[in-house]
Amino acid sequence: MPTIAIVCGAGVATSAVIAERVREHVQDRPGPVRVVQATVMDLLSPDFRADLVVSTVSIPPALGIPVVSGMPVLLHTTPGVTYDDIDRLLDQLENAQ
Repeated sequence: MPTIAIVCGAGVATSAVIAERVREHVQDRPGPVRVVQATVMDLLSPDFRADLVVSTVSIPPALGIPVVSGMPVLLHTTPGVTYDDIDRLLDQLENAQ
């Protein structure tokens, strides 16, 4: 099951809002998708696993995890852009298996 980590600076309120919206979006996908909240520090842990990160802060590319901006979802500006990116990356993950 693919895991999407929702990351904001503190990993609390902002990520909770985005996580709920992303959960609603992915619930219609054919397979299950796990959505978790995390902090930047969580991402640096060797035990942390995610297939995709939706973030409101900059994430170093060296982590090797695809990152999508969560700001359009949070601000309701162009959430479709973020959702399209999420769908495209999840489709890539599913096709790679």
